[in-house]
Amino acid sequence: MNAIQQKQVMMRLMILCVVLGMNSYAQAQSDKLYQNEVFHEDVGVVQLYPVLQVGNEEMEEPIIPIGQTTSLLLKFDMLTEEYDNLQAKIVHCNADWTQSALNDIEFLYDYNAFDLRDFDYSVNTLTLYVNYWMVMPKVKRSGNYAVVVYRDNRPNEVLFTRRFVVFEQLVGLTPTLRSSTTVRYRLNNQQIDFAMNYSSISTNNPMGEFKVVLRQNNRWDNAIVGLQPTSVNRASNTLEYRHFNAENNFKGGNEFRFFDIRVFNFRGMNVANIRKDPRGIDAYLVTDKSRTNAVYSQVRDMNGTFFIGTNESGASYLESDYIRVHFDLKTSPVQEDVYVIGAFNNWKKDKGSILKYNSQTQSYQAEVLLKQGVYDYMYWVDGPNPYLFEGSYYQTQNDYDILVYYRGFTDLADRVVGYASFASEF
Repeated sequence: MNAIQQKQVMMRLMILCVVLGMNSYAQAQSDKLYQNEVFHEDVGVVQLYPVLQVGNEEMEEPIIPIGQTTSLLLKFDMLTEEYDNLQAKIVHCNADWTQSALNDIEFLYDYNAFDLRDFDYSVNTLTLYVNYWMVMPKVKRSGNYAVVVYRDNRPNEVLFTRRFVVFEQLVGLTPTLRSSTTVRYRLNNQQIDFAMNYSSISTNNPMGEFKVVLRQNNRWDNAIVGLQPTSVNRASNTLEYRHFNAENNFKGGNEFRFFDIRVFNFRGMNVANIRKDPRGIDAYLVTDKSRTNAVYSQVRDMNGTFFIGTNESGASYLESDYIRVHFDLKTSPVQEDVYVIGAFNNWKKDKGSILKYNSQTQSYQAEVLLKQGVYDYMYWVDGPNPYLFEGSYYQTQNDYDILVYYRGFTDLADRVVGYASFASEF
């Protein structure tokens, strides 16, 4: 092999390495699951919600109909003293929250790199932060989406991701909520039966081209996916989902625990003690107990969500401070890991939400940094009985929704063609 041939071989090898690298990167991107997730310790509270001009709109889910005037507002804090050079991009996702095959131009009207130029500094807070906000861009088509926020024009160094959904109302949904028809679960579970009319969609394969997702209290972590229709009526273009083996069951759970840290000059609801020093503010919650053997009691809650605010006289949103909240669950230890979860931490069971057992106090304890507001929460056991410390009752009031996805034979991505939300009332 002469020098020219060696050079040609080396060039081909280099090209092959580049192509393989690009394919590996593309495969990694397509396999990535986009979740509500924070990747950097500088990120504080993150909220994404529809602008509805109603009270506590930040508690609403970021799910909106396509082509409407309703906008989504992204609002979040960076726990830094100075303004950051931040950008955002939008990712169109499949029904399973992996990136779809669509190009940006197929779902966006704008170039897919948005500078976050709207911000304000915190005022009179011990924890300094910068609050950013951005009205989400309009999209061309329905589907699952994720907004990805990053620093200094480096999209691979992600600060956080947040999900949202844009839907078309092309199918009719008629849900029925009841206690479980499976005898051994009837006192603990809630069951969702429903019918779906797809007359507005032309399909020769309704059993294979539709996917449904059932959620409880806007949670993705325990959503029911992969449900197959139990029957199809082609004459009326209707799919029935009426299962008999608890596939469509959720644990009823219990009404959520809550606490109020809108003020720190005196104790809010379920706060035992407040301590303030130059390092910051600590809130020690009233000691919790297991509710396993308690009788169900109907208590008004927020179904796991939270809202930000302060009741200090004359204070604004930017004067809401961050507080180290101390959780304490007095109970005997269990073999499984125990977590404190809620919408405030995206229902994550990780090192930031795990409780450690204190043998001296005989209780599980954890510390979480939260912004002033009112919060729902629960204790989750990572084992066969996750509601061990909460109890589970069919009477519990919960919010539910159904998302319907459709991908025709020639489609490159899933559309969201139906949405329904409803509440349990027993």
